[in-house]
Amino acid sequence: MISRYGFIIKSPDYQKDQHQSLIESPLFRSEILGVSTDEEAIDAARQLIANGAQVVELCGGFAQESAEKIIAKLDSDIPIGFVAFSECEMKKLDGQA
Repeated sequence: MISRYGFIIKSPDYQKDQHQSLIESPLFRSEILGVSTDEEAIDAARQLIANGAQVVELCGGFAQESAEKIIAKLDSDIPIGFVAFSECEMKKLDGQA
């Protein structure tokens, strides 16, 4: 059973060492790191994995191409996923809804 989760959020002004959070309960631990670039996301994912994350997820701020590049660079046995929006929801994000 997964009990240690890592999540990476992307924003142009996030700094990995400053923008982070930890949510813990007796059964589950979620570590969240903010980054501003794909390169920082690779470092952040390595940090999450080193901290014991059993799964890492990238926020919707990473396009599929970026997410796939990050996953390939990591070459990890830990599952790494990314949030994706349906075409209809992407239109809302783009202001076209």
